[in-house]
Amino acid sequence: MVKKANMCILFRDESVDVVFINYTVLGAHIKFMERLPRDERVYEVVAELMQSVEKTPSRVTLCVPRNSVMQRTLRYPAMVQNDIGNMIELEATRHVPLPENDRALAWSVAPTSDEKQLILNLVAARQSEVRALAGCFEEVGVPIDEAVPFSSAIVPTLGSVPTLLVVADVRNVELCLYGEGQLQDSQLLVRDALGFSPERVVTAARQMAAKHKEWLGDEGVGRVWLTGGAKLTETFETNLGTAFGLHVHPLDLPESLVAAAQAEEPLTDVLLAASAEIPSSLNLVETHGRKVPISKRSMIIYGLCALLAIELVAGLAFRTGAPALQRKQVAEELSRVRRRVAPIQRMKDKNRELKRQLYRLDDICRQHVSVMEVLKELSEALPEDTFLYSISYKNGEGIRMRGSSKEPERLPERVMAIPMVDTISTSDIDKEVDDYHEFNLSATLRNPDEEDA
Repeated sequence: MVKKANMCILFRDESVDVVFINYTVLGAHIKFMERLPRDERVYEVVAELMQSVEKTPSRVTLCVPRNSVMQRTLRYPAMVQNDIGNMIELEATRHVPLPENDRALAWSVAPTSDEKQLILNLVAARQSEVRALAGCFEEVGVPIDEAVPFSSAIVPTLGSVPTLLVVADVRNVELCLYGEGQLQDSQLLVRDALGFSPERVVTAARQMAAKHKEWLGDEGVGRVWLTGGAKLTETFETNLGTAFGLHVHPLDLPESLVAAAQAEEPLTDVLLAASAEIPSSLNLVETHGRKVPISKRSMIIYGLCALLAIELVAGLAFRTGAPALQRKQVAEELSRVRRRVAPIQRMKDKNRELKRQLYRLDDICRQHVSVMEVLKELSEALPEDTFLYSISYKNGEGIRMRGSSKEPERLPERVMAIPMVDTISTSDIDKEVDDYHEFNLSATLRNPDEEDA
């Protein structure tokens, strides 16, 4: 439940405590905290106090008089958790001595520390009494969202540690035992009853602790708290501390409300009940689901927040959208430029391709030795008595010659003397015919690049 603005009305024996707590981002703020006499005008006075705040509380909790409510604590196996809601009416018939047609039930459930059992806190009251009390407030314009006894409302605050709470009032003293996240037991002692005394309160507290020794264990009660004022608790404060071997403390405020409660004697009980998160099932009245009007101050704050959010979103959109728009415009301009220069670019590509072809032709020409040059060199180098039958020349593979000569042994020397010849590959001399010898000679030519180097 999100805390917004809570009002709590706590009925005591002779007074009514009322508090209005407004929760903001800065923390809790107490609009008013009053103790009113419990008379016929209390309903109108509460309505006037609420109207003075000019804000409708989102939740109004009514802590009904403790002498009009009965409480039972029951234990069940953990396996029945899903069916616990259907078992309430049956358990109420067994444990609540009230007529079924005039019975208001509320309950809360919590698992034990070992999670093997469920602890059911069953609260019952006469429906006619609860409706009549809530109706008195609703007639004067004070809506009632929750009706619950004070001892059950503060379970979230006290239920974690075994705690004995003594609620002292003018006509009654209530003993409440908390532990394992639940209200384990409660007992109401009437001051006017026969045999009532401070010793009787201590005895009842010790009997309650002994009754629940099974789950309390050897450590027993971990702390003892008193509430109701020093005048009402001083008669048995010392005896309680001696009986349990603990230092007795007054009931403390939650940390979230310490700074907000600036009064010398804050109304701790009603402040605790107003700040507690009460389960929806722990309610003795029907939930109406009323709509809470938004105050002018909240509307102004929401409007400012909306304007700030719009400004932030607009700034973010401008910072991200403007560059994107500029990039789109630049891309479109580049596309138009590319379309205009496309013919020029194609011409440049053709020119580059022609240049590459020219470079290749020039390279081929520099490496190629013409046939005429080869024949010229051969005619000057070969002896006069040498005749060629055939000659073949291919660039890159050298030159091959076949012919007849009277001096074939001089041919390799003469061919090597040609500047363009590199090496003699083959030199074959056949038989002599009429003073001439047939020959086959092959030579490789030099690379013009190597000659340049």
